[in-house]
Amino acid sequence: MTQSRTMEFNSLRVHFLEGYIQNIILVEQEGRLLLFDSGCINDVKRIQRYCQENLHRSPTDIKLTAVTHIHPDHAGGAVCLRKRFGIPIAAHKDVDRWYRGMSGLLQHQLDCYLATVVAVRNRRRLEQIHYRRRINPDYRLEDGQKLPFFPEWKVIHVPGHIAHDLAFYHEKEQVLYTADLICDVKGQPQLPLPIVFPQKMAESYDRLGSLPVRAILRAHGKPIITENSAEIFAKMRQLLNQPPTPFVQRIWKLSNHSPEIKKLDYK
Repeated sequence: MTQSRTMEFNSLRVHFLEGYIQNIILVEQEGRLLLFDSGCINDVKRIQRYCQENLHRSPTDIKLTAVTHIHPDHAGGAVCLRKRFGIPIAAHKDVDRWYRGMSGLLQHQLDCYLATVVAVRNRRRLEQIHYRRRINPDYRLEDGQKLPFFPEWKVIHVPGHIAHDLAFYHEKEQVLYTADLICDVKGQPQLPLPIVFPQKMAESYDRLGSLPVRAILRAHGKPIITENSAEIFAKMRQLLNQPPTPFVQRIWKLSNHSPEIKKLDYK
C-alpha cells in the first residue's frame, strides 16, 4: 500500500502520498479531488493505487492536475493521467516553452538524468521516468487567476527556480502549496536546485512572505505549520546570498540550456 499521511483543515483534507522522489499532494474539498503536481510518470500507478485502496474512489474522480512547473517530478505523470483517466491539466500559459527546440530537448534529457540521480541518492530502485517534454495544458494559467473547478485556490507566479513556476494559495484556510521553493535537507530548509533566476527568486520569496499563511505544503519535506511565515520566506531569501558550493555550480552547468533563459533575460 502506498504510504501516506493526512492533514485536516476546516474545508480541506490534504493527503500526502510518498512518490518516487517527492511528495504527491491530493486535496479533498467538498467531495472533489484536486491533485497538486503529478509526480514522476512512474507515480501514476501510486496515485491510482492510493485512490482505489485508501479513498475507495476511482482516479477519474480527480477533477484537475494543477502543475507548478515542468520538471520530471512535477509534470512527469500529467499527460499519462489525462490519457488514462481523463484528468485535465492546468499549468502556466508558457509552461511548454521551457523545453522547446533543440536546446530545450537537451535540457529535458539532463533534467531526467538529474531526477534519476536524486532517486539513486535516495536509494530508490531505478524506474523509468522519461516523459513528454510538452504537456499541452487544458487550462493555461496566469498570475492571479483561480484554479478551474477550485476557485478557492489562487494562482501565484513565482519564477526563480525556473521561469514558469506557480504556487497555489487557499486564502480562507491560509494554506500555501510551494512545490520546490522550500526543500528539506536533513531537517533544514534549503533552496531548490537549480536557481536559474536569483533576483526573481528573491522577489518571489518576498511576495510569498507577504501572504498570511499558517500551513506550507511542500513537495520535498514535511508540511510546515507556522505562525510567522514571513520569517520563513525571509530566511529563504537570505540563503540566496550564500556562495554556491561546487555541487551547486555543477547543477547550474547542467541547467542553463533552456531557450527561455536568454529570451527572458532575468537576472
